[in-house]
Amino acid sequence: MSKKTIDTLVPDIYKLLDEGKKEPDKAALFEMAYTMMEAMRKQLWFSTAERKPALRMSNLGKPCDRALWMDIKGEHEPEPFTPETRLKFLFGDLVEALILYLAKEAGHTVEDQQKRIEVDGIVGHIDAVIDGHLVDVKSASSFAMKKFKNGTLPDDDAFGYISQISGYANAMGKKSGTFLAMDKSGGELATYTHEDLEDTSARIKHVREMLAVDTPPDRPFKEVDDKPSGRKKLGINCSYCAHKFVCWEDKGLELKFRAGRPVFLVGDEGKSKEEIAHGF
Repeated sequence: MSKKTIDTLVPDIYKLLDEGKKEPDKAALFEMAYTMMEAMRKQLWFSTAERKPALRMSNLGKPCDRALWMDIKGEHEPEPFTPETRLKFLFGDLVEALILYLAKEAGHTVEDQQKRIEVDGIVGHIDAVIDGHLVDVKSASSFAMKKFKNGTLPDDDAFGYISQISGYANAMGKKSGTFLAMDKSGGELATYTHEDLEDTSARIKHVREMLAVDTPPDRPFKEVDDKPSGRKKLGINCSYCAHKFVCWEDKGLELKFRAGRPVFLVGDEGKSKEEIAHGF
């Protein structure tokens, strides 16, 4: 039997799901179950409240230096994760365990799961190496999935995925990093291999210099138009930020809900932070 390559990973997983197997790989099955149990333990029973904020490979690529400065040096309490956000993180962990298990069952070589890597003293853990390729597993919305399918992630990388996988690749001496994404709505899989790696050491040097200053950098993002109200609102980067109410305190924010989704309108100085936070 010829050796599998990452180019056939998605169709091989589809074939496995379509045809099934007579006998599962019990070792791989139990490893998946253990990984899922650890994910549940981490989200439900392991508190990170006492963990000191620090620079890690996972936050190194954060596209907002101001938010990263506030993460590590800010004296205010950031917004706590909502139950919905924790559930989203948990789902992502479960998807990762499931997809890597299916890759094994489909005949691909999966190694170095959660291997510890380090660049200039900054530590991270990779998802896996599949068929010799560094792989980062992502669960994505149908909209975000297009970035992986069409290879347009570099044009709109709101969460710093490329910086993160560049750090992993540079630490391991790889020339590229591959994203293995699953549409969490439709179940579709896709891979995107990124070869134009960022200079991780240069990024680390810049961030350390930024953190050595006692005042945060300026806001890098501007408000965007909100057509329904005719006002301005926070864009995607700021909307997801745990520091948005402190960062935008000079202009004020007003929380509205549309179709169950929050919209942060800019410019409502007449309301207290408590009123703003509760959408009054």
